[in-house]
Amino acid sequence: MLLIQLLVCSYFGTSNAFLTPPPNGPPSQLNLNFGDNDDGAHSASMPIIYNKDDGFRNGFDEEDAENPSDHTQSKSSEASDSLRGGAGGGSSASSNGVVRGAQVTSARVTNFWSSAWQNFSSKVSQVFKSKETKKEEELMEQLRTMPVQAVSLPKDSVVPDEVARMAVKRSGQLGQPLRTDRVQEIAKGIKRWYNSKGYVLHSVTGATLKPETATAIITVEEPKVSQIPVDITVCKEMIVDDETGEIMTFKQYRRKEAARKSFRYDRIEKSDLNTTFVITQGRTSAKKISQAMNLKSGKPFKWDNGRWQRILSSGVFGKVLNAGPARTRDGNVCLQVLATEPPPRHLEYGLGKSLYTGTWEGEIDFEHQNLFGGGETVGLVVRRGTTDAAPSIRIQYKDDKFGLEGGHEMEVFTDYIGDSAEDTSSKATTSSDGSDSADDKFVDYEHDDLFNRRGATFRLKNPIDPGYVRNSLASISAERTSTRTGLHENLASTSLTLGPFRQSLPMYARSSFSTTLTGGTRLGEADGENEGIFGYEMLPYSQGSVTSRQILPLLSITKGDSRKPISLALQHIVATATPNLPRHEAKAMGISAQIRGVKPDGGATSTVKGTAELRIPFELPKIGGDATMLFFGDWFYVQKDHSSPFYSKSSIGVGLRKNVQGLPLKYDVSYTSEGDIKQFFGLGMDFDA
Repeated sequence: MLLIQLLVCSYFGTSNAFLTPPPNGPPSQLNLNFGDNDDGAHSASMPIIYNKDDGFRNGFDEEDAENPSDHTQSKSSEASDSLRGGAGGGSSASSNGVVRGAQVTSARVTNFWSSAWQNFSSKVSQVFKSKETKKEEELMEQLRTMPVQAVSLPKDSVVPDEVARMAVKRSGQLGQPLRTDRVQEIAKGIKRWYNSKGYVLHSVTGATLKPETATAIITVEEPKVSQIPVDITVCKEMIVDDETGEIMTFKQYRRKEAARKSFRYDRIEKSDLNTTFVITQGRTSAKKISQAMNLKSGKPFKWDNGRWQRILSSGVFGKVLNAGPARTRDGNVCLQVLATEPPPRHLEYGLGKSLYTGTWEGEIDFEHQNLFGGGETVGLVVRRGTTDAAPSIRIQYKDDKFGLEGGHEMEVFTDYIGDSAEDTSSKATTSSDGSDSADDKFVDYEHDDLFNRRGATFRLKNPIDPGYVRNSLASISAERTSTRTGLHENLASTSLTLGPFRQSLPMYARSSFSTTLTGGTRLGEADGENEGIFGYEMLPYSQGSVTSRQILPLLSITKGDSRKPISLALQHIVATATPNLPRHEAKAMGISAQIRGVKPDGGATSTVKGTAELRIPFELPKIGGDATMLFFGDWFYVQKDHSSPFYSKSSIGVGLRKNVQGLPLKYDVSYTSEGDIKQFFGLGMDFDA
C-alpha cells in the first residue's frame, strides 16, 4: 500500500521537551517534510524522499543535509583570508596571499567539475530510468493531486468529532489535494480546542493520506499521565553562615547572633541573609494532590489552572519553587512540584464579638493544619467575654478538599448565650398544688434567662454541582439549650447557603449576592394532647436572609494601578423568620441588625439593614503606609415579633481605617437618630464584594 504522509513539524507553542518528533514513516511512503516558524508549519521548498524497500532516496548525503552551508562558509572564509593577506604589504604576506589564492582557485575548479559531473549523472539517470521507476513516479504524481474525500483522527483521541469537523470545514481541505497550508489550518483549530480544555501538551504532528479511500488521517501527540501522576519534593529554606559556611535554621542563626551581640539588639531580616533550600520530609500527599487535579494514570494529561490555584490558596504549600509536567521513565508525563511547607501548628489570639451576646470576647485559637496530607485541619477555639459566666468552646475538624467540591467540616460546641454573669431569671415556678406540669415548665423556659447551647454541626461544601451553582454550603445541626435554672430545649435544623455570586461590573465595579435558608424544629415537652415524636411537641420554624453588596469606584483607574480609588460601598441585608423561632436565634438576628451607634431593642424576627460608605484612601507620610477615611450612613427596620410593628433607627458619621502591625483598626464617630454622639473602636476589615 502506497501512502502519502504530510508531517506537521511545528508544535504551536507547546513545550517541545515533552513531545517526540514524528517518524519518517515506514517504507512505501512519500514524506513531505518542512520546517518550523513562529506560526507553525509553512509551505517552503520541500526535499522529496521516496523509499521503497530502501531502494531510492534523496540526492544528497546525510552530512550535507545536516550542514548544507559548509561549502559556502569555506568559500567565504577563504576569500576573506585572501583579502586580509593581500592587505599586509610584506613579502611574507604576499607569499601567503599567493598560496591562499591558489587554494581558492583550486577549490573553485574542484567545485566546478564536481557540479558538472553531478548534472551529467542526473541527466543520464533521467534518460535511462527503468519502467518500474517511471511507474512509481507517475503514481506519486497521482497521489499528489488526489482530492481528499474524508478527514479523520485516531479513535483514541480526546478531540470530539464535532471539533474535528469544524476544523476541517474551515480549512477547505475536503475535495482538494492534501496541502501543507490546509493541514496547518486544521492543526491550528484543533490546537485552540486543546488549549481551551487544558490539554496544553497535546499537538497535531502530521497527516497521512490513504489512497484506497482518499482519507486523510490527522496524527496527534497526546501524552498520557504516568503511573505516578504527581511527584512532590518538599524542601526547607536554610541559612548559610557567611563565616563558617554552615547550614542552619533561621532560629539557630538568630540565637547565634544574639550570643555574639549580648548587649546590642539588631533586627535580623531573613531577606538579607544568604539562604539555600534543602530537601526534607514533607506532609502533603501526592495522591490527594492528583485527585484534586483529576490526574489519573493512563489518562491524557490535562491541566486545570483553576484547581491548581485553589490548591495554592489552601495553604498546604509555603513557596512553590517549580511546578510543571515532566517526562518519566515510562514515557508518560507526571506533575512535578518543588515547594516548601509552612509550619503545621499555629497558636493565635485575638478579639471578637459574640454572635449571641454582642459583647467583646477574648479568643485563643489552636490549629494543626495538613493533618493527613490533604489540607485537613483540626482546631480548638476558646472564647470568653468579661461578663460571661462561662466560656465558649469549639472543637473543629475540617477537610475542605483544597476549596474544591466535596469538602466537609464537623464541630462540637458549647456556647454561652446568656445576657450577664449574674442570675436575673425567675426561679422555676410550680402549679398551685405544688406539682410540676409540662405547661409550667414550658412557660418558665420562655421567660427564664438563657445560659448556654451545646451540640454538633456537620457542614458539606458545594453539595450542588458547581456547574450549576458556583458556591453552596449545606449544614445540619442538633443542639440543646439550657437556662440558668436547668430547663432544657432540644433543637434540630438544616440550612443551605447559596453564594456569594460575584460579578464584575463596568468601570472596575463589582457586586456580590448570597442567600441562606434554614428550616428546623423545636422539641418541647408535650402536654399530653399534642404529643409528637418520642413524647416531644414539635414546633417547626424557618428562617431566611439575603445579602447584597456593591463596590463602585467613583474615579476611573488604569489597569495595573495599585492605588485604591475613591469608592462608594453599599450593603443591604434582609432577614425574616416564621413563628416558633428559638429565642437565642431571635436574639442573634437582632444583634446582627446592629448599626454604628445604635442597636435594636432586644431580639428580632424580621430585619432590613442598609449601609452606605464613601471610602477615601490617603497616605500618611510621617507615620508610613496608607489609611482610609470614610463617611457612612446606616439604617435599619426591625420587627421584634410578629405581633409588633416595625421600628427604625439610623446614624451618620465619619470613620478612620488603618493597619497597625497587621491589625486592621477601626475608629468611628456617629450621630444617631436619637440625638446621641457616640464613638467606638473596632477590629476587622470592612465588607467587600
